[in-house]
Amino acid sequence: MMSGKKGIVFLLAALMALVTASAVVSDGSDASPGMATGSAGEFKDGKDGTITFLVNNDTGGEIEATFKVYVDIAYGDITESTAANVTMTQTLADGQNTVKISFSMGDGDHTVTVTASSDDATFDAGANHFTLNISVAKSIWSNVTTYLALIAIVLIVIIAAFYYIRTKPKAAPSTTFTELEEKKKEEKPEEPARKSVGTERRRYNSKANDSAAKTEESKPAPVQVEEKKKAASFTELEEEKKTSKPSDSSKKIKYVSSRRK
Repeated sequence: MMSGKKGIVFLLAALMALVTASAVVSDGSDASPGMATGSAGEFKDGKDGTITFLVNNDTGGEIEATFKVYVDIAYGDITESTAANVTMTQTLADGQNTVKISFSMGDGDHTVTVTASSDDATFDAGANHFTLNISVAKSIWSNVTTYLALIAIVLIVIIAAFYYIRTKPKAAPSTTFTELEEKKKEEKPEEPARKSVGTERRRYNSKANDSAAKTEESKPAPVQVEEKKKAASFTELEEEKKTSKPSDSSKKIKYVSSRRK
């Protein structure tokens, strides 16, 4: 009888131990991770900013979680077809974990929603997402790539135009060949005219005559002695006229008849 009671007590004790163990296992499997609302660092146009938040993993082991970032999409509007701007997968150790996600946005005010999911555990329904309002300042260097590209294009156009102008053949002149020759003659400096031999000779003779004349002028004039002729008498003059005057007989030509007597 006592042995039967001991057997019953032992059986009840074994059942209690089994129930307790199953309760412990059940509590561990029902544990769900969750994340707290994070904070955003400084975001600038064209520059990455960072969102930091905490995730508590109370599953008793490591899990792999996936975090997605939606910009300007509310949590209620997120669907299977909604594309996430950023997706990141991270292994979470048992306990509390710090997660950081870096990405960039354009300037302006944005609503950013972060969601979490895992194939190893189910995140708590109230701690599987959070939303932040982030204002992005405009940066003067946000379009630096565009500016550099424009500058490069302008430089290429300038170089191409300069090369084209330098290598472009000159247009044929509209003027005739004769006009071109006349223009060349006008532009060419005048050469001094060559002196002819005759001109040089005349100049030489002229110079010689001038020097001779100057020499003659420099000489003293010779004293001219005028010979005075003695005045002749009237009778002597008359005689001189007679002798110089031809005789009348010489002037007369004798007529000789051709007829015979």
